[in-house]
Formats: sequence, structure tokens, C-alpha cells
Amino acid sequence: MNCYLCQAEADQREPTQGGQVVVCRDCGEYLISDVVLRQLPSKPLNFSKMREDLHRQRQSNATSRAQINSETAVWA
Repeated sequence: MNCYLCQAEADQREPTQGGQVVVCRDCGEYLISDVVLRQLPSKPLNFSKMREDLHRQRQSNATSRAQINSETAVWA
């Protein structure tokens, strides 16, 4: 599979309730919600702003997985 942010090759981990866990060499590990996944075909994510947000999430709470959901998604 490809990363939803940078389109590089990525691994998909076990699906979680309500989303998919993605591990990308460049973007890191993140959870993307099913709601956002359904919107991706018509609304692309803003690559640079989403990567910055994922980085901030990781810095502020190192024990939880960074997430892209309806509240955190930054659309292009």
C-alpha cells in the first residue's frame, strides 16, 4: 500500500475499530479514520500541514499514536 500523505510505499498494520494504522518510512506511524478515508477520493489532504500536525501530536503525547481524523484533518 501507499502512504495516504506522501504516497511512498508504506505498511498497513492491523486495522483498528474505526480506522487503519499506517507505517510510513517518511511520515511515521499514524492512525487514519474511516471517515477521512471515505473523503480522500474527493478531498486530498494537505501534505505539509498534516505532517506538521502529526509531528506536533507525537511531541505532545508520546504514548499515543498520531491520528488523522475528522477533527485533525487538514484538507488541501
